[in-house]
Amino acid sequence: MNSQKITIVLVEPGQSPQITTVPNDLNYFEELVDGPASVEQFFISGYRIVCSVDEGLGYETGRSLPNGTYFIARYHTSFEDMTVEEAGEVKKILRDRAKKRKKKGIFSIFSR
Repeated sequence: MNSQKITIVLVEPGQSPQITTVPNDLNYFEELVDGPASVEQFFISGYRIVCSVDEGLGYETGRSLPNGTYFIARYHTSFEDMTVEEAGEVKKILRDRAKKRKKKGIFSIFSR
């Protein structure tokens, strides 16, 4: 990773996803997610979920998104900056998934 800044979509428990710019730095990522960072696949190609290893995605428990603070970043062979339009599309995907979960009677991904 290099020291430039990248645009991400940050999701904190109980809050709506926010578009923000952060340093493209592993130490900063780990500070942001409050622990060692885990990089997982997102629902669309070219993006990754970055979350705490302790929070993780929990595939074994059937969760589809982390419980704690996490962010979505553009990723191919390394983390890359995303445009505001791309970040908006990521936010839309997260909102749509939250609506589907609500319809099924599952708590919102933003209320954990």
